[in-house]
Amino acid sequence: MSIIKFYNVDRFYKKNKANILKITDKVFSTGIVLEGDFVKETEEYLCKITNRKYCCLVGSCTDALFFSLIASGIKKGDEVLVPVLSFVASASAVKRAGATPVFVDVDNNGAIDLQQAKKSITKNTKAIIIVHLYGKMMNVIEVEKFSKKHNLKVIEDAAQAIGSSYNNIPAGKTGITSCFSFDPSKVVNAFGTGGAVLTDSDEIIEKIKILQVQGKIANSKVTKIISRNSRISGLQAQIVLYQLKSLDKTIKKRNQIAHCYNSVLNLSTNCKTLNLTNNEIWNYHKYPIFTKERDNLKKHLLINNIENAIHYTKLLNKYSIFKQNNNIYKNASILSETELSLPIYPELSNTEIDYICNTLIKFFKL
Repeated sequence: MSIIKFYNVDRFYKKNKANILKITDKVFSTGIVLEGDFVKETEEYLCKITNRKYCCLVGSCTDALFFSLIASGIKKGDEVLVPVLSFVASASAVKRAGATPVFVDVDNNGAIDLQQAKKSITKNTKAIIIVHLYGKMMNVIEVEKFSKKHNLKVIEDAAQAIGSSYNNIPAGKTGITSCFSFDPSKVVNAFGTGGAVLTDSDEIIEKIKILQVQGKIANSKVTKIISRNSRISGLQAQIVLYQLKSLDKTIKKRNQIAHCYNSVLNLSTNCKTLNLTNNEIWNYHKYPIFTKERDNLKKHLLINNIENAIHYTKLLNKYSIFKQNNNIYKNASILSETELSLPIYPELSNTEIDYICNTLIKFFKL
């Protein structure tokens, strides 16, 4: 078996090459390569699928989080609750905004533990960032109750979760703002990078649109806000839109692959997978498994030409850019020390899926 890649953007391109080249020609032939109707069309589509009032495409989800914090009034001296198990951008955006990320343990699914979050609230706590880790949505109904009770602003880090939902509430609908990523590793990706901020607030969207263009109003009047250039090209916006229009089909295929993996791994007592409940749709941005034999399994897969990845090897409180602490984050530590992700994307062939499953069967002696 030839190498099975963990990501395979090139295979997606080859499969969709004709359509992508048509999109490229459509955009480039107009000469409108930045901003304009091509970007607006994608923003409107994102609003439609998330039931949001406004959307602003930006350069990355990291910028989307940063802009959300600034537009929400988060400033120096404020504290923001952040799950300790996440990609670094979930917390670095807080630091960049001048505030302090306060790390909180996660539950068994990798979602921020609201009971632990409650214990971390102080008079300076102004917001909570929720992260749908691996693309699996947390209970956003409980998040809304929690935030109202404690008067906290909610920023939804839905970087990994586009197309997922909980109890018919789509990723991108919860909180004062929601943020998506279109990084090449995501279920819907730009051929480069990109992100989006979604909100129902007139005031917030106005601030976001100023923040994304060097703090400018219109074309020339500069505000006192220090910001940056964070826009997405018309071509990237249209490539994102192309994928959004077939998102249900993409998620269905990813779920079919996950079902194949589950049928094998659920037979083992030496590993754990995350359960899919009846009231949720999971886009399977990642397919994580958890086993104490993680390191040996990683080697076994690589020897058999199956690329894999670990998310996340380091808890956020251990990053030198943050104020480090020696708190014990029990659940986050267990997940971090045992997690391994398998390849999962629609372009995997049935032969490759069967090969991965058989390789797992051999390792776990099923």
